[in-house]
Amino acid sequence: MDALRSPFIALRSCMRILALLSFLLPVWTLACTAFILHEGGRTFVGNNEDSWCVEGRMRFVPGEAGRLGAVYFSSWRGHPYLPWADQLGMNEAGLVFDGLTIQPKDVASTPGKLPVKFNALTNRMLEQCRDVREAVAFLQAHDLIFLHKSMIFLADAQGRYAVVQNDTILLGDEPHFAVGNWRLNGGTDHDAIPIPRLQQGRDLLKAGVAPTVNGAWSVLEGMQSCRDFLGNGTFFSTLFEPDSGRVHLAFYHDYDHQITFDLREELLKGAHEVDLASLFPPNKAFQALQAYRTPFHERWLFQGLMIWGGAAVLWGFILGVWLLVNGVRRLRRLPVRTSWPLVLAGLGLVALVGLVGVLLTLEQVFYFGLGDVHPALAALPYLLLAVAVVLFLRLRQHRGERWPLLPAFVLLLPVLAGCAYWGFFLPH
Repeated sequence: MDALRSPFIALRSCMRILALLSFLLPVWTLACTAFILHEGGRTFVGNNEDSWCVEGRMRFVPGEAGRLGAVYFSSWRGHPYLPWADQLGMNEAGLVFDGLTIQPKDVASTPGKLPVKFNALTNRMLEQCRDVREAVAFLQAHDLIFLHKSMIFLADAQGRYAVVQNDTILLGDEPHFAVGNWRLNGGTDHDAIPIPRLQQGRDLLKAGVAPTVNGAWSVLEGMQSCRDFLGNGTFFSTLFEPDSGRVHLAFYHDYDHQITFDLREELLKGAHEVDLASLFPPNKAFQALQAYRTPFHERWLFQGLMIWGGAAVLWGFILGVWLLVNGVRRLRRLPVRTSWPLVLAGLGLVALVGLVGVLLTLEQVFYFGLGDVHPALAALPYLLLAVAVVLFLRLRQHRGERWPLLPAFVLLLPVLAGCAYWGFFLPH
C-alpha cells in the first residue's frame, strides 16, 4: 500500500511547498508605485501599473440616478482563471483610487459589516463619494477582510490622501506622499522600505518638483520599471489632475508618447471603453512581451500543463504499483525487473509535477528564473534533464524496459523543451 500511496503523498507535499513559497515570495517583485503632489493650488496623482498583462483597457462609466461618473483602468493577463480587474480610477468629483498588492495578513471578520469584493466596492465608492473623507467612511462601513494582501490608496482634489488596509487606515494631507507594494502602519519607517524605485520617486518629491504636468511626469518616469529581460515592466502609467478632470496616459513605459483625456467630455459620450494599446504607436517591447508564451498568457498552455502534470501523477502511480509487484515477486523468489530505473523514473515524475506546480502558480519565474523563488528550484530543470538522459540510455540498452520507462521519458521531453524556451537552463 505504501507504494500505491507514495505518488499522492509526494504530490501533496509539493503542493504544500508551493503554497508556502507563494506567501514567502516578496510581493515587491512587481512593484507598482503611486504618489500625490499638492502644491501651488494644483494636485497631481500618479500611478505606475507594473505587471506582465497583455491586455489593458480604459472604461468610461457616466453617472446615473445621482451616481458620479468615473473612468476605470483595467488589465488582464490572459490567465484562464483570472478575470479582468479594475486597478485604479477617478470620478468626476476628483476622487482617485489605486489598488496595490502588499504582504498578506489575516484579520478577523467584522460582525455586522457586509463583505464586498474589491471591484464592486471600489466602483460603488467612486459612484457615491466625492473626496477622501467620504471614501474612508464608506469603506469603514464595510468588512475589509478582503484586503488580505492588498491596500487601497486614495487621493482627492484637495490634496488629501489615505491608505486603507484590512488592519490600518492612514490619513494625510502633506504636500507629497508616495506608496508602493508595502504594508504600512503608523510606525513605518518609509525611508527603510526596500523598493528602490519607490525611494527614487520619494527622493524626487523631497528635492522639489514643479507642480506641473511635466514635473509630475518626471516622478513617474523616475519610478518606472524596464527590466533587461524582454524590456518588461511598467504596463501603463496614469497622471490624474483631479481638480480639472484631466487624465494623462502613457503606455508600456514609453513616456515619449503621451495622450490626454478630459473626463467630463468623455463621460458626455456615454459608456464606452478603449483598448490601451490601440491608442499608441507600436511598441517593440510590448510586442516582445505579447510574443513570449507563458501559461499566464495562453489558455491552451496553462490547461496543457495541468493535463501533463495529471498524466505524470497517473504514470507515477502506475510505477508505484509496478514497484509493489516487483517487491512481491522478489519475496516469492520470482524473476523481477531491475527496480532502480523505476525508482529513478518515479522521482523524475515527482520533480516534474513539482515544477509544473511552480509554473502554474508563480508567474515571476518566467521573467526572473526559478532561482528567484528559491535557489533549490533552479536545479529542477537540470534534475529532469539528468533523469531523461539516464532513461534514454537505459531504453537503448534494455529494450524490454520500454513499457514502464518510455512513457516517463516522453512526459519529460515537452517540459524540458519548455524549460529551454523559458531560459531555465541559462540565467535570465
